[in-house]
Amino acid sequence: METEKNLASLELAVQRLQESEVALNAARADVETEAVAAVRAGADAREVAGVCGISEADLRQLGADFGENLPR
Repeated sequence: METEKNLASLELAVQRLQESEVALNAARADVETEAVAAVRAGADAREVAGVCGISEADLRQLGADFGENLPR
């Protein structure tokens, strides 16, 4: 009986972890999309990089991945 309770608690913890990972991945994708959009709209890439924590080089790569040629 105790083992079943422990397994149920573990299963709930695993489910919370999986849901959190899905939310984290969605949030990361949102940040990447918004960062590229900000640079495309004229924001300074260095400033955007400082705000979002994505390097300028990675921002440019993300832009390229999205089919964008971001300004320097």
